[in-house]
Amino acid sequence: MGAGPVLGLLLSEMFPSRARAKAMSVCMAVHWMINSLVGLLFLRLLELLGPLVLNTIFATFCLLAVIFVKKNVFETKGKSLQDVEIALLPPV
Repeated sequence: MGAGPVLGLLLSEMFPSRARAKAMSVCMAVHWMINSLVGLLFLRLLELLGPLVLNTIFATFCLLAVIFVKKNVFETKGKSLQDVEIALLPPV
């Protein structure tokens, strides 16, 4: 279990419809590059830092992600993409 697939769900609601496809492709490409980097470095970091420190770092990032989501992501259940888009527009 992890939060990896959540990004795809959030991105589809986060960007305006006119820029959604390009913005999602850029964000998902960056997401996969970072995932690849983590996968490539994991064993090396495990040897250097040890499992306790590495898991503590992972848990810290997970906690920060939960705090960020609680503060910045609002419920979109039952709302259309246009309603979400209007809610995300900066105040004028």
